[in-house]
Amino acid sequence: MEKKKMGIEREGDQNLNNKIYGNYLKVNRKFSGITAIKLSEGLCTRSMICEIEAGRKSAGWLLRERLLRRSRMADEEYESCLNYEDGCEWRMQEEIIDYLEAGDVCRMGGALSKYADKFSIEKISPEFQGKAYPEKGDVIKRLRRQFYLGMLGMCKRLEGAAKREMEVIFEAAVRQTVPGFSNSILTGLVLCAEEINLILEYARCLLGEEAIRQCRELEQYLCSTRMEDEIKVLNYPKLVFVLCELLLNRKGAGSGEYKEVVRLCDLAIELLRKTNRAYYLFELFGIKKEAIVRLEKLEPEKRNFTEEMKLEMEEWVAAFRHLYGQFGIRIQQGSDVYLYRRQDIYEAGDIIRARRRMLKISQQKLQEQVTCTLETLQNMERKKCSTQPFYIQEMCTVLGLSPLCERTELAAPSFEARKLEREIRHAANNGEFDKNLEQLDELKTLIDMSDPINRQWVLRTEGMARYRLGQIGFKEYEELILQSFQCTLPLSVMEYPDEKECYLTNSEMESIYHYSLLVSDENPEEAYRRMKVVFRLEKEFEAEGREVNHIRTYELYTGYKARLLYQLDEYEISKQYIEKTIRMCLQMGRLNIIDSVLYTWLCNDEVQVKKTEPEGECYSLEKGLEICFSLSRFCRNSVQEQFLKRIIYELKNEKEH
Repeated sequence: MEKKKMGIEREGDQNLNNKIYGNYLKVNRKFSGITAIKLSEGLCTRSMICEIEAGRKSAGWLLRERLLRRSRMADEEYESCLNYEDGCEWRMQEEIIDYLEAGDVCRMGGALSKYADKFSIEKISPEFQGKAYPEKGDVIKRLRRQFYLGMLGMCKRLEGAAKREMEVIFEAAVRQTVPGFSNSILTGLVLCAEEINLILEYARCLLGEEAIRQCRELEQYLCSTRMEDEIKVLNYPKLVFVLCELLLNRKGAGSGEYKEVVRLCDLAIELLRKTNRAYYLFELFGIKKEAIVRLEKLEPEKRNFTEEMKLEMEEWVAAFRHLYGQFGIRIQQGSDVYLYRRQDIYEAGDIIRARRRMLKISQQKLQEQVTCTLETLQNMERKKCSTQPFYIQEMCTVLGLSPLCERTELAAPSFEARKLEREIRHAANNGEFDKNLEQLDELKTLIDMSDPINRQWVLRTEGMARYRLGQIGFKEYEELILQSFQCTLPLSVMEYPDEKECYLTNSEMESIYHYSLLVSDENPEEAYRRMKVVFRLEKEFEAEGREVNHIRTYELYTGYKARLLYQLDEYEISKQYIEKTIRMCLQMGRLNIIDSVLYTWLCNDEVQVKKTEPEGECYSLEKGLEICFSLSRFCRNSVQEQFLKRIIYELKNEKEH
C-alpha cells in the first residue's frame, strides 16, 4: 500500500528525465547563441524543440545526441546512459566504426548491411543512381539513414570507388538533415561535426572549381560560426588539408595560391596546438612544405624567411615521425573515426547492477524503494529489455546518481550557472585561484547545494583553490577531498574487490585522483592504493575494448598509473602501460598527456641504462629528451617545456665533465 501511494505521489515527476534533459539542452543552446528554430532546421519542427525543452516530449537517443552536438556541446563533457534497445544500436554502430578504423572493407560492408536490415533502411543500389534516395520520414529514421550512408561512403572510399558513386552516396547522406545544402549558403545554419564532415566528403567528390567553392564555403562557415576550439578542431584541420590540396593542384596555380596554402596550414596547425590534437597533422605539414618549396622557386628572394619556417616544421615532423614509428602507429590519417566515437557511453542495466552491488543493496531492497516490479529490475540488470525512464531515474536517485540520461559533473540548471561553471574550469587551468573563489561564491547562489552531485564538485574545486592559495593546509585539503567523495559514495568503495564490477562517475574518479595526488611523491605505494578502484575500472574498459569510448579518463589515469609504477620500481610493467596509453592517444589523435607520459618512458629507460651502461645509450636518452621537449613545445606545455629544458642542459653538462 505504501509503495502504491509513493507511486501516485510521483506521477507528476514521471517526465522528470525529460524536463532535466530539456532544460540542459536549452541551457547549452542559449550558451552557444543558437535559436530553437535554427537548431531544429532539417531535423524537426521548432515546436518539437520547444516541447523537448519544456520536458513534455521525449527525444530518442539518436536525437538527444544530435541536438547536443548541434548545440556545440563536446561529448567529453557529459556521459550518456542508454536503455537496452539504444545500447544494442550503439554497439552495432561501434562495430561498424571498428571495421572502418581497421580498414576492413569486407566486414564493414557486412555490418552495414546488417544495420540496414535491422532498422529497415533503404540500401543504396543501382536503382538509386538515377533517382533521389529517400529523404522523408521521422527524424530517427533519417538519422539512421545518415549514419548508414555516411559509413557506406567511407567504405567506398577505402575500396577506391569512383568519385561519382561516392558523390551520390554522400549527397544523399547530407540531405537527410541538411536538405538544401548544395543550393544555399551554409553560413547561418546550425550543423554538427558529423554533418560538416559529410558535406566535406561530398565536396571531395566534386571536380575542380566546384570542389574549391564548396570547401571555401565550409571554411567561411567554420571561421564565422561561434564555437569553441574543441569543437572547431574536429573539422577544420581536415577541411584545410582538402582545400589546400585542391589549391595546389589548381590549373595555373601560382604564388597567390601557395601563400594562401601556407596561411591556412598555419591556422590549422595552431588550432591543433591549442587543443592538443593531431588530426591530419602530417598531411598539413606535408602540404605546407610543398607550398613553401613551390613559393621559393617563384620568389627566391623570400628564401631566408621560408627557411626559418621549414626548420621549425622539420623539427616537429622529426619528433612526431619518431614517436609514431616507435609505437607502431601509421603516420597518415587513415579515417575520421575520432568524429564518430561516442564518449562515456554506459547502459542503464550495467550502471544500476554495478552501483547496487557496490552499495550492498539487494534487488529486493532496491525494488522496495522504487515503483517498478522486481521482474522489471531483474530484466533491466540482465539487459533483456528496455525499462521506462521513470524507473531508471528513481533507481539512480536511490543509488546517489543523477537521473539525467546525459550526466555532467555539475547539475547546472540555468544558463548563468552553466556559463560560470566553464569560467571556473578555465580560471583553474590558468592558476587563477583567487578568481575561482569569487566565482564559486556566485555559483553557490545559482545551484542547489543540497544536491550531493553539486556539493561534490564544489567541495573539490573550492578545496583545491584554497589549498593552492595557502588558505588551508595539507590535512584540511585532504579532508575536503574525502568529504567531496563521500557526497555520493562511502569511503569503503576505495577498497572494492578487484573481481567485482563497479561504476564510478567522472566526478567520483576525479575526487579519488586528487586524493591520490596528495601523496604521490612522498608515498607512491599509498597513492597507488588510493587509486586502486579507478585503475581496475579503466582495466575493465580495456578488457571490453571500450577504452576508446572513455579516452579522457583512460589516458589520464593509465598514464598516472604508469608513473606510480615507475616510482615503485616496476619498470617493465610501467613501460607496458605507457605503450598502451601512447598508442591509444596517437590512434585517437590526442596529445594531451603525450609529453609527460613519454618522459616517464625515458625515466624507465634511464634506469636500464644505468644498469647496463652500453656505449651510445646516453646519446639515445638525450635524443629522447629532445623529442619530448619538441612535443611539449608543440603542445604549448610551458611548465613541462621548462622542466625538460633544464634536464637536457644538466645531461649535456654531465657528459662534458
